[in-house]
Amino acid sequence: MSEARQRTATPAAGLNGDWLPKDRLRNLLNVRKPSPGELASSVYLRPGDTAQSSEWRDRLARLGGTPEENGCGLVGLRSGDRALVIAPPFPVTESSQHDGWNDGPLWSLLDAERLVGVVLVRLGRYSVAVYRGEELASSKTDSRYVKGKHHAGGTSQLRFTRVREGQMRRLYMKVCETVRAQFEPLAGKLDYVVLGGEKFTLNGFLKVCPRLEEYKDITLKRRLNIRDPKRDTLDDLGSTLHESRVWGLDW
Repeated sequence: MSEARQRTATPAAGLNGDWLPKDRLRNLLNVRKPSPGELASSVYLRPGDTAQSSEWRDRLARLGGTPEENGCGLVGLRSGDRALVIAPPFPVTESSQHDGWNDGPLWSLLDAERLVGVVLVRLGRYSVAVYRGEELASSKTDSRYVKGKHHAGGTSQLRFTRVREGQMRRLYMKVCETVRAQFEPLAGKLDYVVLGGEKFTLNGFLKVCPRLEEYKDITLKRRLNIRDPKRDTLDDLGSTLHESRVWGLDW
């Protein structure tokens, strides 16, 4: 195996797409800051933009496009022979490159107090919430019974399927109405909307809720993997919304 492939397979410092809350990321960056005279550079990329520096393009290519999957752009910070690649939870708004360690724009992005709407949907339960910064500002959590899977065949299977589909439609309509009630008073004030829950149920909901079409321009690509959308979950979700995904690379 070539040296380049070895380095690709073994990111530095054990960081391989770890999700870090703001306090842990701050501690990591404080430790990684370059010493006086040590070579350093920084890059900020809006979603879809490419690094102008060939060195940064080469380093980012080692990660195979994975950091771009969140749709919020990238931040790269190099210190000596190591670098950090950070996929922030909210979009980078301006691409730039710096001859030195410059984490100021990153912290401006992370520390900004945004108004974020959250919609979580799983089979039989949902939560719709609004966060101001990391604090829960308002929420509605409810449940609606939906039958589980049925493995019998024949007319019994068809009858069960019709009943289950009807129950799911009623769940979706209830969630959609709750989205209206939670988000409409904040029309024009929400910065972003984040979706989460169970993939199949969420995709079904998105097909039948016209309310979310009104927010498609501010709905982030990122999806929250929340196992149980309940009130207790929402108390900790403000911190989760502000987590960044971090990779380490040898320069």
